[in-house]
Amino acid sequence: MKLYEQLANSIAQSIHEGVLSRGDKLPSVRQTCKSRNVSSSTVFRAYYLLEARGLISAHERSGYFVTAGSTTGSPSAPDPAFSVNPECKHVDVSELVFEVLESIRARNVVPLGSAFPSPLLFPCNKLAQAMASAVKTMDRWHSVDNLSPGDLNLRRQIALRYMIDGLHIQTDEIVVTNGALEALNLCLMAVTRPGDTVLIESPTFYGALQSIERIGLKAIEIPSHPKDGIDLEAMEKALQLHKPKACWLMTNFQNPSGSLLSDEKKKALVELLCRYQVPLIEDDVYGELYFGNKRPAPAKAFDTEGLVMHCSSFSKCLAPGYRIGWVATGQFSKAIERLKLTTTLSASVPAQVALAKYLQKGGYDKHLRNLRHSLLLNQINFIKAIERYFPTGTRLTPPQGGYFLWVKLPDGVNALAVHRMAQ
Repeated sequence: MKLYEQLANSIAQSIHEGVLSRGDKLPSVRQTCKSRNVSSSTVFRAYYLLEARGLISAHERSGYFVTAGSTTGSPSAPDPAFSVNPECKHVDVSELVFEVLESIRARNVVPLGSAFPSPLLFPCNKLAQAMASAVKTMDRWHSVDNLSPGDLNLRRQIALRYMIDGLHIQTDEIVVTNGALEALNLCLMAVTRPGDTVLIESPTFYGALQSIERIGLKAIEIPSHPKDGIDLEAMEKALQLHKPKACWLMTNFQNPSGSLLSDEKKKALVELLCRYQVPLIEDDVYGELYFGNKRPAPAKAFDTEGLVMHCSSFSKCLAPGYRIGWVATGQFSKAIERLKLTTTLSASVPAQVALAKYLQKGGYDKHLRNLRHSLLLNQINFIKAIERYFPTGTRLTPPQGGYFLWVKLPDGVNALAVHRMAQ
């Protein structure tokens, strides 16, 4: 654990135990440097981390103050749980999605409408070197060898990262895909047929709605909270009433709310779905982008029956544009591999070989540390701007990782109208 993380955890413990209360001023950076015998950069990083966790906030020219338990209505106050009517619905969202995505193609428009990070945050030069080397030395038989389920060396590297996180995923269980979205779609097609129902959280990732619409499925919305995610009690009622064929959830730093399920809640989620024998399609593309001490476990870590299909990719944390994702398939391995083979055959072979080479060389974890730090600083700056410029009654819940700040505007404000005016 880094020194700044130890300092942040020490202060967080004091807040949780009531030693420091809401409104208390923290010692200045200079005082903390002296008392803890650490550098100013260590103190700043600790305070930034505590800000990201929603425990403290900076007041201009006044210092840092404890904000845990903020009063209702302040910008940093947690948003209440989302409310939905959990009934089966046909989905029709594509036109709206296309409209929002169309706006981000211009470089002079900040892409707040979707999860596309700045290309400047990624090691493009090192990836280019890996790509050049891979193409130059690539065995010409790779074009055949790397048909579904994908490049063996890349799947070994992915399995190794699972092992580092304490999950034992066999290489043969991994299918490489054209980004995580294809992985998610393959999983959905493997366990549903047109007319079936699927559980989703509300709000949810627009890609889930588009997939459900395209395949001809019906959606059951389950309310969720922007801090700790889906309502399991409401989910069980929906399982009993609607008998869905699948559940599609994002358990870590959800798009768009930023919510994070605790380990206890993930375990309870998997146990609940196993009781009803409903497969879980787990979208975990932001799991590497945590601001705390360690990567949060996926729901897959609690899967004992192979009912969880864990989907992820390198697009959000290393190589956007390479379109390399994967799925740890559980008991649905053969069905997913065959669907991959009969739809797109394989992901880009040079991209697979290049990423395998990059991962083997090392440096990925260093890049991730830098990326997480940049995203944390960006989040802090956005929260400060929201607190300064947004109207009274604005609410948000600072997430513990990922790309997203779910902002609830005051009642009566049409967010889509604001988006169109901002363009």
